[in-house]
Amino acid sequence: MAKKVLIIDDYPATVKMMTEILQLKGYEIVAAYDGASGLLKARSEKPDLILLDIMMPEKSGFEVCRELKSDAATSGIPVIIVTIRVSEDSIRNGKSLGAAEYITKPFEPFRLLEAVEKHIG
Repeated sequence: MAKKVLIIDDYPATVKMMTEILQLKGYEIVAAYDGASGLLKARSEKPDLILLDIMMPEKSGFEVCRELKSDAATSGIPVIIVTIRVSEDSIRNGKSLGAAEYITKPFEPFRLLEAVEKHIG
């Protein structure tokens, strides 16, 4: 059975690109385009991993990560932050909230695959 990845990003082109990269490796993809619907999908879809943008409408990725990690139903799901924000404070904040990895955009496709495979192989 294919591992399921939830992509939470408000930019459709980014979701499409990540989807294409991951589907080539056999991953099942679910997408949400804002933080609030991303939280709902995380709870209903029970993905094996979440790729999470930071700057989004409704709820920021930091808020989403905080809520995911404080909910027993989703706290065990690895979260990889994929964002354009590259400041040390943002990276530190993401990791302190429980993110397993922090990847900056633009990213190399192999870097994304490497991170996903590291956490759900």
